[in-house]
Amino acid sequence: MTNHKGARRSRKSSASRPPARSRTRAKPAVKSNKAHAGAADPLDAFIEAAARALALPVEPAWQPVVKMNLRVILGQAALFSEFSLPDEAEPAPIFTA
Repeated sequence: MTNHKGARRSRKSSASRPPARSRTRAKPAVKSNKAHAGAADPLDAFIEAAARALALPVEPAWQPVVKMNLRVILGQAALFSEFSLPDEAEPAPIFTA
């Protein structure tokens, strides 16, 4: 059977497919500042303290971008820390070239 451009393929019944796996969404590591309009965002204080400790000047224009990237990193770290390994798990071998 040839497939012509514009021709539709017939779909199989969804009953023959296994159910789709549900995807878990990353929980935000820090709540949005919109929820606490009057309260200061803890990430702002963290960015300021880290920049001071590292003697790294952060221009005010870059503050929102730094905060956004930090939120992404914290979200990924939350996913990583939520993943449990069995006690029998061993580290992968290290290959060198």
